[in-house]
Amino acid sequence: MANKNYSKDDWEKEFKKWMAEKQKEKLGIHAGQTKHEAADYRETAPAEVIPKETALRTNPFVIKALIFLAFVIPIALLLYGLYINYLPFGWEKDYTLTIDEEGVISPVSSEVYITNLKGRKLLSLPDGVKGQVYLMVEPRVVLKNATLNIEIQGKNVSLGVPLELNVSETDWDYSWDFTKGVPFGLNGTAQYDNEKECVYFDAVKEQTLFLSHSENMFESGPFSVYVKWTPSSTSKVLGDYQQLIGHYNWEIYQGVKSVRFQIGRMNNSEGPFYSVIYQITPDFFDKEHELLAVYSPDENGDGYIEMYIDGQFAQRALIGDDTIYEDYNGDRNLNFGWSSHNYGKYPYYDGCIYEARIIGVPIFNYQTSETIHVENSKITIPLIGNGQLSSIRVHISQ
Repeated sequence: MANKNYSKDDWEKEFKKWMAEKQKEKLGIHAGQTKHEAADYRETAPAEVIPKETALRTNPFVIKALIFLAFVIPIALLLYGLYINYLPFGWEKDYTLTIDEEGVISPVSSEVYITNLKGRKLLSLPDGVKGQVYLMVEPRVVLKNATLNIEIQGKNVSLGVPLELNVSETDWDYSWDFTKGVPFGLNGTAQYDNEKECVYFDAVKEQTLFLSHSENMFESGPFSVYVKWTPSSTSKVLGDYQQLIGHYNWEIYQGVKSVRFQIGRMNNSEGPFYSVIYQITPDFFDKEHELLAVYSPDENGDGYIEMYIDGQFAQRALIGDDTIYEDYNGDRNLNFGWSSHNYGKYPYYDGCIYEARIIGVPIFNYQTSETIHVENSKITIPLIGNGQLSSIRVHISQ
């Protein structure tokens, strides 16, 4: 194509023409159309389709609603959190578990359920309660100074709740008061401490006491043993199996992380041992404590041992129809402060003993209903026995 020579006027004309075409396109006027024809076309042309998402985003009402929710939702969550933590208007709830003839527990719940001693949730109790299980109650609120009422129904099953034992009003067969001196009839090296008002057992000096001519006592038939003591800070580092009181075929031990009641051997020289324990923490030491250990044999197979520490239920173990093997202790007497078990390797006890008492019957605490004051939202209630459960009812109020 031949080149054209454009003058300034020519460039201005071409530019104005180009601007006019652009203006027509903006107004929707196609080539060959007049302005009136273009207007008629715009009136009859289909409306532009706007996507729903775009319409919602640009809708003033939707925008205001979203802004409102952006403020309301965090405030609602905050108010809910404050409510479940402080419960300003109070709170109460009922829970019920039923156990059918096959042992199936219903309903399955995360707020109330039963576990074994290792903490595994149980969906059924096909053999009933054999020894001990735990009822766990975990409401989805923060409980402070709440009241829990519990009632269980069944046969030969009870609640492992605190024991209110009036020591002074119980008719004990044997009582030793260590608060005024070494009790009459006890022999050994442990000495009375005037400042602590107790008989102090010094592990450094390997001090003990024993009851002469008691090798054939405290082993035939049921019994309950009560002890009041204070383990020292030295006791905390001596190790486990520091005997408080024992007869070789049964013993009560202070340990570093637990207190233990153990019996055995059972039936014969090769029979089993049984034990129940109470877990402790380092602040357990240098404080006064009370203990009740119970041995309850039964020829029909419902025998058990159990223990309470400071009135709180610790644990129960079934022993069936087993009984303590009376000759297992040989000529060993009732002893305080040390056990010759394990070839004499067990440590001596270090600390005070204030009282020790023994009675030839099992002290029991059979209760199927109880009111418990709770201060937290995870509640553990032992269920003990050798029988069947049919229902558990719990009511919590705050």
